[in-house]
Amino acid sequence: MTDEVLLWILSDLHLELTRGWDLPSGDARPRFHILVVAGDLIPRMERGVKWLLERVPDRPVIYIAGNHEGYGCDIDRTIEKAKEAAAGSKVFVLQNEAIRLGNVTFAGATLWTNFALFGDQRRAMAVAADRMNDFRKIRLSRYQDRFRPRHALARHMESRAFLEAEMRKPRGGPLVVVTHHAPHPGRSFPRYRSERLSDEEILTAAYRSDLTSLMWPAPIEGRRNSLRPADLWIFGHTHESEDVTIGCTRVDSNAKGYGPWKVGGTWDNARFDPNFVIEI
Repeated sequence: MTDEVLLWILSDLHLELTRGWDLPSGDARPRFHILVVAGDLIPRMERGVKWLLERVPDRPVIYIAGNHEGYGCDIDRTIEKAKEAAAGSKVFVLQNEAIRLGNVTFAGATLWTNFALFGDQRRAMAVAADRMNDFRKIRLSRYQDRFRPRHALARHMESRAFLEAEMRKPRGGPLVVVTHHAPHPGRSFPRYRSERLSDEEILTAAYRSDLTSLMWPAPIEGRRNSLRPADLWIFGHTHESEDVTIGCTRVDSNAKGYGPWKVGGTWDNARFDPNFVIEI
């Protein structure tokens, strides 16, 4: 791999809710070195691995589980099956794991959220439990338990600790973080923070957390393991496109969202670019 590394970035393709659309192929495919899929490709992650192997057998693929990968199944087991399906291939399924390809390190996790975006964590968790399919359709413990907001919170804390640890490791090249859930507030904060948020507004806390403190250097006096932010943070989940720089980190999302529902139709995110490539 040369010094120039081109990343083809996609998320939220939602194949289960898509008709008449497929990944660009042949001459329509962009020039790239690594494909990054930041979750919500299809329920049952092993099916997503099969789909990727059929379409991108010639390039490395970084694949992160989104929430929809766990719909209708045990989310831990489907990630295990995905890793089994990807074994020995160029598809790398990352869950609180890192891999180095060339001189680029990729650290991946679903991330989930801490529900604390607006300061009312308990209410955000209650609203999410009542309104989100995640907490009806995802199972744990070999289907015996239903996935709950408390599980999402615990997993968020594990992933945050993992990502921070990766940022404190010595590295000789760029670090790319890939998560499904969003790592920054975006435009989600209300104009008047003193107003009580509607349930719809507070539900944003189930999509976004404020991890911007990880995007600024944090030296530790007299110690070597100072925090060095990721060079690039790729996410999905919000069905929006973003390309911003926060602190030292470029933050990008290129999510298709639901649809098209018929051949030639449109999808959720009008700004989605099927050929979105950036250089790291």
